[in-house]
Amino acid sequence: MSILRLVFKELLFSKLTSLLMLLAVSTAAAYAVATVTTLRLRQDALQQRVAAMDDEIRKITKDMGFNINILPREQNLTDFYAQDFAEKTMPYDWVQKLADSEIATIQHLRPALIRKVQWPEQNRQVILMGVHAVVPWTHRKSPQPLADPVPPGTLVLGHQLSRELGLAVGSPVKLLERDFTVGKVLPARGDKDDVTVFLDLAAAQEMLALPDRINLIQALECNCATIDRLGEIEAEIATVLGGDVQLIELSTKAIARARARTETEQSGKRHLQEAQQQGLVYTLLAIVTACILTASLFVLNARQRLGEVAIWRALGLSRPRIMLLFLGKAVALGVVGGILGYSVGMNLSSLGGPLPVSPSESTLAVQDAAQGLVPVVLIVTPLLTVLSSWVPAMFAAYRQPALVLARE
Repeated sequence: MSILRLVFKELLFSKLTSLLMLLAVSTAAAYAVATVTTLRLRQDALQQRVAAMDDEIRKITKDMGFNINILPREQNLTDFYAQDFAEKTMPYDWVQKLADSEIATIQHLRPALIRKVQWPEQNRQVILMGVHAVVPWTHRKSPQPLADPVPPGTLVLGHQLSRELGLAVGSPVKLLERDFTVGKVLPARGDKDDVTVFLDLAAAQEMLALPDRINLIQALECNCATIDRLGEIEAEIATVLGGDVQLIELSTKAIARARARTETEQSGKRHLQEAQQQGLVYTLLAIVTACILTASLFVLNARQRLGEVAIWRALGLSRPRIMLLFLGKAVALGVVGGILGYSVGMNLSSLGGPLPVSPSESTLAVQDAAQGLVPVVLIVTPLLTVLSSWVPAMFAAYRQPALVLARE
C-alpha cells in the first residue's frame, strides 16, 4: 500500500485528532493572514489619504502665491506689521546665495524692494514695490514661477489704485518724473496689493537711490518640513545666510492643510507601527500555540498507535516509511489548514481594515492587500506542522517493536 493511501486512511481513522489539528493549524493561518492583510489595508488607506491631502494642497498652492517672507534680522517686526514693509535693507546678493545653495524646504525666490512713497504726479501716497523675476535655482530644476516679472518701462497697478486714478492697461503715466506704461491691472485682492504700484526691481532701486539693495525675499515653502515647519526652514537658511535674516510665515489655508497632512501622516504611521508590533506578537503567539497543540496531539496519537506501529515494524515496514506516514499526515494537515486559514483570514480582514464602500472594490482591495500570501501560507504552514510532528514521528518510528509488543 502506498504512503499516500496510508496517510489518507490515517486521517480518516483518527477523525477527532485530525479535526483538532486542522482547527489549530487553520486558526493560526487565518489569524496571520487577517493580521497581515488588515495592516496592508490600513497602510494603503493612510497612503491614499495623504495623497488626497497632497493633491488638495497642490490645488490650493497653485494660485496661493508666496507664503514665506525673509527679512533683515535687524528689522523690527512691530514696525514691519504697522507699515507693511521693512525699513531695513539687505544686499541683493543674499537671494543669489540662497539660489546657489542646496536648501530643500523652500522653493521660488523673488527679491523685492518696498517703500511707501508720495506719487507727486497723482498727488497721493502709494506703496511702491520693485520686483524681480523668480531667481532660478542653481542645483535643481526651478518650478513654474508663481509670479511674472514686470517688464522694464511698465507698471502693474492694484485694482483700487487703477480704479481711483482712472488708469487702464496701455495708459501712459508718470511716476517720480519717469515715463511708464500701465502693463497690467491686478484683480481685486482685498489687501495692500490693491493700492500698490509694481515695477521692475532695477528701476525701483534707482528711483529710491538704493542700488543693489532689497528689503524682502519672498518664497514658497515646500511640503517637506514637519510640525516645526518654520523652524526647519530657518535652520536651513541659517546655514547659508547665518543669523542675518528672520522669517515670517503667512497663515494660509494651504499651510493649515499641510500641517494637517503632516500630522495625519505621522499619527497614522505611529498607530500603524503600534498595530504592526501588536500584530506580530499576537501572530507569533497564535503560531506557537498552534505548534504546541499540534505537537501534543501528534504525541498523543503516536502513543496510542505504538502497538500498531510495532506490528508494522514486525511485518517489515521500515522506519523511514513510518516517519513518512506521520510527516505526510502533517503535510496534508498543513496544506489543507493553510488553504482554509487563508480563506477565513481574507474574510476576517474585511472586518478589520478600512475598505471602499463598493463590495466589488472591497473585494479587490482585500485581494490586492493579500497578494503574495498564498505561496507563503502554503509553504510555511506545512513546514510548521512537519516540525511539530517530527519528534512524535521519531518517537513512534524508532521504538523497538519487540519491547512494545511485549508490553502489549
